[in-house]
Amino acid sequence: MFTVRPYKEEDAAACRDCFYEGFFSCSVDQNDKILLRDYAQILIEKCNFTYVAETEDHQVVGFICGKYDKRFSKALAAQYETKKHYGRWCKMFLKFYLKRYKMSAPFQKQFDAFFRQLQERDKETVGKCDLELVALSSRRNYRKGLGTALVTQFLNRAKADGADRVRLFTNTLASWEFYEKRGFKKVAEKPFQDGSGNQSLVYEYVLKENEYEKHHL
Repeated sequence: MFTVRPYKEEDAAACRDCFYEGFFSCSVDQNDKILLRDYAQILIEKCNFTYVAETEDHQVVGFICGKYDKRFSKALAAQYETKKHYGRWCKMFLKFYLKRYKMSAPFQKQFDAFFRQLQERDKETVGKCDLELVALSSRRNYRKGLGTALVTQFLNRAKADGADRVRLFTNTLASWEFYEKRGFKKVAEKPFQDGSGNQSLVYEYVLKENEYEKHHL
C-alpha cells in the first residue's frame, strides 16, 4: 500500500534513488550519487508541483512532477510548491558543463546516453498542452500499482486545476506501454537524429473535450 502526498524538501535524497532506479541500471558510487541528487532536486524544483509515493514504513519509493504552461494559466505556471535553490542550480550547471562531476565510467556512459535522449525532446510539440508530465520515476521493487497511483493523483490534480490536456515526452527505449495502458494516446513520433532507429514519442491524455470536439467527433 502507498500513500501519495506532496513532495517535501527532505524527500530529495529518496527521490534521487527513485530517479536512479527509474533511468539507470549500472552500479553507482558516491560521486555518481552527488550528481543524481543534484539533478533530481533541480528537476523537481523546476516543476510547479510534485507528488511522492510513500510506503507504510515511510519510505519514499516514487515521484511524479508536472509543469503548467503559462498560456493555460499564468497564475498556476508562476506558482511553485517547492522552494527553489537558485544558487545550488547555478553551481550544479557550472560544475556539470565544466565536467567537474567525477562520475564512474559505467555511470558516465549511461548518463551521457540519457542526456542525449533528452536532446531529442521537441519542446514545441510537448508544449502544446495545459500541463506537462515532466517525470515519473520509482524504485524497482515497489512498482506494482505505484505508477498507477501516482498518475491517478497527477490527473486528478490536473482536472481539479481545470486543465484539459496533459502531455509527456518519452521514447521507444522507455516504458511507453505503461502510458498507453492508462489512456494516453500517442500524438507525435520522430526518429532519433543519431540514426539508431529509436523514436522519440509524445503522449497526450485528454481530461475533457472542448466544445468543437464534443460536436464533431
